[in-house]
Amino acid sequence: MVSDRPILYWISGSPPAWRVMLSLVIKSVAFDARRLDHGAGENRTPAYLRLNPKGQVPTLVVGDIVVRESLAILALLDRVFPEKPIWGDDHRAAAAILQDVMPMEGELRSAVTAAAQGLIRGRPVPKEAVDVIEREADHLDARLTSTPFLGGERPMASDIWLYPALRWIGRGVALNADPPETLRDLVAARPALAAWDARLTALPGVAGTHPPHWEGK
Repeated sequence: MVSDRPILYWISGSPPAWRVMLSLVIKSVAFDARRLDHGAGENRTPAYLRLNPKGQVPTLVVGDIVVRESLAILALLDRVFPEKPIWGDDHRAAAAILQDVMPMEGELRSAVTAAAQGLIRGRPVPKEAVDVIEREADHLDARLTSTPFLGGERPMASDIWLYPALRWIGRGVALNADPPETLRDLVAARPALAAWDARLTALPGVAGTHPPHWEGK
């Protein structure tokens, strides 16, 4: 096990960086958070580009290990900090979680990005994106009627992926004067999904991971 305290480089409001912060909090791993100011170009400095040549977040440094890409970091965390695993307690659970996360990343991510960015920037949200999100929300709501979290009795990587994504859409709805009707109450209109969101938010430290620049705006 690596004994060094992890350093997380992040930007407020970045869903991938938020996933990593959530993972560290849920796993009770103490870490140093290095917030970068995107507007000031702090993610493009020579020092940061040596860590992440694309100038993106998140970047996690653990000892002499530097990892980029949120899913790669989530995978590493269970290897370095095996307590409170986020990829399941056994191979069967890991397989189920992977089969949740990979479609989220491969299919749902583009719809969430199109919707959230469109809402925040005041642009039309593609109907195809709304349809994908609504369909997946219905599916997840049905699943969550019988389990507290997608990963079972405690949150796993699938829950960690989804939470910032839905919150990002919610942020866009709050900033948009006329969001698509079906996105207005995307979570609130689905009781099991709303209960899941509240349950996850209530976990120790989770509320503290919310993007600070969203507060009061």
